[in-house]
Amino acid sequence: MRNSHVATFDSGTPEYTKAFHTFLAHTDQKDKALEWLEREIGGLTRLETAIDAGAGTGKLTAWLAARFATVIGVEPNPSLAAEFRLACPTATLIPETILAAKPDRTADFVLCSHVFYYIPRTEWVATIHQLIGWLAPGGVLAIAIQNPDTDCMDMVKHFVGRRLDLRELSAIAESAPGGPCDARLDTVEAYIRAEDLQTACEVAEFILNVLPMPNPPFWADLEKYVASRFARPGGGFEYSCHQDFLRIARRP
Repeated sequence: MRNSHVATFDSGTPEYTKAFHTFLAHTDQKDKALEWLEREIGGLTRLETAIDAGAGTGKLTAWLAARFATVIGVEPNPSLAAEFRLACPTATLIPETILAAKPDRTADFVLCSHVFYYIPRTEWVATIHQLIGWLAPGGVLAIAIQNPDTDCMDMVKHFVGRRLDLRELSAIAESAPGGPCDARLDTVEAYIRAEDLQTACEVAEFILNVLPMPNPPFWADLEKYVASRFARPGGGFEYSCHQDFLRIARRP
């Protein structure tokens, strides 16, 4: 047991990258996301250009690269950007934040997956307008974050005091500059699974860092929370991390 507080780390640090990999290794969230994306991309009339806004390690970008003629990644984290270049050697990388990035073309599909946690609420309107502005006529933007009613977001609310909700963005999308867009919110189930308490808590620590933690809880308190709420009768730990996908389509 650690005799310390839960760690806090910025999304631009190697510590974040390490924690991110631990999370990915213990969830089916990415696989479930790909199933949803496959259906959405299958309905597009053009597959010329895709933009991955907040591309991270490039794993999703590489998946997009197999389906679009041109793929652009936007990723300001130097540690993650290095992995991106290995995963997507043929893709263009813009090492900037979303608000600072200036892609040289519009896109038929724009993905922004689990990025809005790290964007200050005061910049949400400008950010979604920027993303919509990258869409070609008939293009689709997909924004994903945790569903507000998951075990993960209940934990964030318990320790950090608030949670995020994509429904706030729907009205922003419908009144975007350049004409109204069609918005739809889908929820996709996903879970975190770990065999031991230490790993379950390390993933929980990563989840807590999706929002600023001015007063990080003690590690022992996180262990008690995870052990009491997420333990499975047959052993191991499981907690929900369902995703909300806000689908925004620019009208042709």
